[in-house]
Amino acid sequence: MQHITSSRRMLAAAAGALLVGAFLSAPGAAVAKDKHHGETSHHHKHDRDNRFYPPDQAGPYGIGHTSVILTDSSRNLNGSMPASGSARPLRLDIWYPTRVKPTEHIRYTWNNPLYNENPGSTVFPGLPDLPPLTALGARSYNPVAENAPLASATFPLLIASHGNLVASTKNMPDTLETLASHGYVVASVEHTGNNDAYYQGSFFKNYIPAVAIGPNPVMSGGIATRSRDVRFVIDAILQGTLDDTTGMPFTQRIDADKIGVLGYSLGGQTSLATVTGIGSAGLAPDSRVKAALMSGGSNWGLLLKPSDYAKATVPLLFLGNDTGIAYNDFNLFSNSPAKYLADIAGIAHHTAGYQSSWCQDFRNSMLTIKPGINGQVFTNPTALDPSDIANFIFDSTFYFTYTGSRQAGVYEYCDASVFDGISDAQLESVFFGPSDIVAVKNELQPLMPLKPEVSLNEITRLTNWYAVSFFNQSLKGDKRYDKYLKDTGFQRQENPLVDFTSSCLKQKEHPLDLLPGDKISFVPQGYDGYRVSVKSGQPLYDKGSTKLRSGGNASVYLSYPDFAFWVPGQRDPVRTLIVSEDGAVTTRTAAAYSGIDENGSPWFMRGQLLLSNRFTIAALMKNLDSGAFSATDRGVFAYHDAADQRVVVTYWNVPAAGTTEPNTVQVAIHASGTIEIIIGELSSTGPANAPVVLGTIGVATGETRAKDLRKVKQIDFSKMRDRKRPDYMRLDARNAIYEQYVAASTGSCDQHARHHDDD
Repeated sequence: MQHITSSRRMLAAAAGALLVGAFLSAPGAAVAKDKHHGETSHHHKHDRDNRFYPPDQAGPYGIGHTSVILTDSSRNLNGSMPASGSARPLRLDIWYPTRVKPTEHIRYTWNNPLYNENPGSTVFPGLPDLPPLTALGARSYNPVAENAPLASATFPLLIASHGNLVASTKNMPDTLETLASHGYVVASVEHTGNNDAYYQGSFFKNYIPAVAIGPNPVMSGGIATRSRDVRFVIDAILQGTLDDTTGMPFTQRIDADKIGVLGYSLGGQTSLATVTGIGSAGLAPDSRVKAALMSGGSNWGLLLKPSDYAKATVPLLFLGNDTGIAYNDFNLFSNSPAKYLADIAGIAHHTAGYQSSWCQDFRNSMLTIKPGINGQVFTNPTALDPSDIANFIFDSTFYFTYTGSRQAGVYEYCDASVFDGISDAQLESVFFGPSDIVAVKNELQPLMPLKPEVSLNEITRLTNWYAVSFFNQSLKGDKRYDKYLKDTGFQRQENPLVDFTSSCLKQKEHPLDLLPGDKISFVPQGYDGYRVSVKSGQPLYDKGSTKLRSGGNASVYLSYPDFAFWVPGQRDPVRTLIVSEDGAVTTRTAAAYSGIDENGSPWFMRGQLLLSNRFTIAALMKNLDSGAFSATDRGVFAYHDAADQRVVVTYWNVPAAGTTEPNTVQVAIHASGTIEIIIGELSSTGPANAPVVLGTIGVATGETRAKDLRKVKQIDFSKMRDRKRPDYMRLDARNAIYEQYVAASTGSCDQHARHHDDD
């Protein structure tokens, strides 16, 4: 996956957890009847009854599903060329329109027969022989019929690409199903060597050497290999290889002039690279692809260049934008006939890709793992049954993505029933033994999910809304969906989380104008507000000598004896602080959690502050890099000044990620409830992957409703400098006291502008 940043999540980065979901359900898809079976046929452009199907609901067809393995003999196992050894096998999960009306929700699996049904590594030489998971797979979002007959009509083809180290059935599965119900053949390719099975194999190497795993292929060509996987699948489908494997007539039912690609996270970059080409890899755009949708980021590692962007000549839709890259580069796609950006406020990268499978898989991991297994894996793994290790890996994929006893990914997005039937002893074992997990569960379970304004149901609905509308418009030419791709009052009312842009992005510059020595003071006044003042020429407090282990975007919990403070509108005093490397200090209240996704667009970051459901002090909220714990010249420091009854947190010489210019800013929290933010030095650079985001400073309850998101007005702190009297400002669910600093948009809005290669 593309956007895993926390050191607490580093094993998740290896696991590639694109983790999302709630127990979701959807209405059954309508029947698509087949004239060859004495029933009514539905052509993908003209349904016989001409009924309109909203894009966020199931379409006119039933949903069929099948899975196959196709082998590319022109490449080696790891994707390299020319072929000199084992060919490259790829698993596909395919959803398609059917005339059958499904009645059951099927279960998907993380098991991949390339890895899990490969005794002695002999069936697929060079790939591991892994024991299968025994955990139940996630249940489909819609009713789905396995191996149902393909409907008799002509359909567009969509190729889907998953995130880094994920599985083909866990890549926006709800949306892929919904697209099939709207009349698309959707093939999700699992990239061999860059999937969840690769993670499983790496674990087995370390803990059960007796299990025959063989060498695991690492894609030598990176994103180019992934794009070649997509191109091979298009070839195989158009040339009839898929028909030979499945016995279904896909080739004759697919309109070869209507092919699109879509993907999540690293899969988004794969899809983008397929229509832009990769100049550095000598890979040209695939001219057969007529539309591309990129969700959750599009250019990880900044591999693609403006010269590549200009080669995209098809409609583009960037969705989610929680990594900021699409936002920063939007105007550089100068030759696309139509391009759209549906920027979603507050979306969590690690949850928007797995959709309804996330909470189900987390529950399945908790149910399946045997008590004591987690400890024994590290002390005596060879005594364990291989299936125990397999299920341990399954469980740890989720655990390391949301490390910490509060487990943000569970409490934020899952229904409380995810813990039904899980004993306290089982819970402690699943969560690697911390006893406080039971107390935390008892505290938070009645409040689940903690982030109702950015619910999984809503993120899935939005993904379906834009994906169906985009492909119906760009591939089918159905103008009825045009209104779903415009920034109108209708759009804003229906989708308040979305800031929608088409053709040209015009971001007004708002530079950092606070000066060294500026101190912003928030003094509690009454029940629901602060007296706010800004004074110049104020020195920093002593930063102390205690450096927090916050490197790698980690968060550190701070709690000091006899220290607590009140926040206006909060029922209970705050006794624990959560200090993030990324310029945010949050509070452990009943609806708080650790960590932030800090690398997005200004609109995304606005949602992170206002919709977080936690009180947040934004010191300079963006992707910061404090460096290794041993570094002496920079870092995040904190201590309790008992004499003056305050906690002081200092971001000392911390640059934005991927940059070198330092930032020094200090937060002092007094037992009286007064909060001070003192500026030492601020650099006008955003993180490398989101350079427009210069930072956010202020305080917010995090309890803004989605419908009020655009109503919350920013403060101009610099205009308050050295006023004679402080200003009273409310702080409640509909308000915040903050200022966001951004750079101007990148690139010209001239569709014919030429851009230089920046290699």
